[in-house]
Amino acid sequence: MSRLGPEPRINSKYLTQHRGETVRLTAKVVKLSGDTATVETSDGSSLGVHLSRDMHIGDGFVEIIGSVKDDLTIKAHTYIELGSDIDMKAVNAVVEFAHSGKGQGVLV
Repeated sequence: MSRLGPEPRINSKYLTQHRGETVRLTAKVVKLSGDTATVETSDGSSLGVHLSRDMHIGDGFVEIIGSVKDDLTIKAHTYIELGSDIDMKAVNAVVEFAHSGKGQGVLV
């Protein structure tokens, strides 16, 4: 079932929790091949992203907004180019915080 509201930020660790949902993934483009991009996630894993034919993603860092497929790849709906210098440790810290009790508004 799709969530309502802002898309959760994820890394590869949280793919299974968000199958079928729309998510945000900040990643580094490693390879482009046809309509598929291979990206490196903020937690250092490699992930396949299915692009539509009109997407012309470049090298560097991107934020992908898309749906997590059953095979744990992402079907991109859109993307935002973020340039060539992003602190992926900081990005990963934000993702981890968002999935923690504090980040979800749970009093600990």
